[in-house]
Amino acid sequence: MSNTGIRMGLLIVGGSVLAALLLVGVIGWLLPAGMLMKSSGLIGNLLAIVGTFYGVLLGLIVVDSLTRFEKTIDTVRAESNCLADIFLFSERLPEPYASRMKELCKDYANIVVSHEWPLMAQGHLSMNARKTAVALFRCLGDFEPSTEAEKAIYPAIMEMVRQVWDNRRQRAHTAEFGIATIQWIALILGCVVTIILVGMYAVEDKVIQMVAVALATSVIALNLYLVYLFGYPFRGEMSVSERPFQIDIDIFDGVYDMAPAHDAEQLASND
Repeated sequence: MSNTGIRMGLLIVGGSVLAALLLVGVIGWLLPAGMLMKSSGLIGNLLAIVGTFYGVLLGLIVVDSLTRFEKTIDTVRAESNCLADIFLFSERLPEPYASRMKELCKDYANIVVSHEWPLMAQGHLSMNARKTAVALFRCLGDFEPSTEAEKAIYPAIMEMVRQVWDNRRQRAHTAEFGIATIQWIALILGCVVTIILVGMYAVEDKVIQMVAVALATSVIALNLYLVYLFGYPFRGEMSVSERPFQIDIDIFDGVYDMAPAHDAEQLASND
């Protein structure tokens, strides 16, 4: 994570803690201590119920965000791997199908890296990339295998083309939809209600109460920051990288014919 992401995290957590302390201070100023002491039993029960429900909700959304992020990484890798396989397998096809398939693979990878990836940070997609994917899907529409090798390679290529299309659709869905607005509303309101109940709970030592509020708020704010980071896989500091498609482009250009494509291959070559 870059320094910008760290500063943003500190700002969110620090601002949340400061706001929570101010809120608790206002509650203590508005409500007499005697009233809070009389209601401590009720407030304690409500705090236990609300805190439990909110903790479960927050935990589920954090886990869902992390799962979404990891699944998106796998989807991008699968899409780029299938694209590279199509390029390599198409060498076994006759002309002009081989050249056409290779050209479409190159065009698709270049459009995704140079044009579509920046658009996905804004929740948009490239129509040119979609048209190229459709052209790749239809490229072998009139191809009739004649040799045994062609009969073996044709269904394999078509299956990989289908996987590229399916993974692209999944990637597009993830780019268009992040964390739903209603989820953010529930998370923020739940946080505010929890802090209010903590502030209304009668405690003789106000310093201990403030410390408890600061600690609880910092934990909640950290989890909300995780939701913000991982809930939008193509935005922000922890966005999914386009490197798998960049590797495809280098493969298509012959960069990795005699050079390692990954760090592990570099280490192996040194041995």
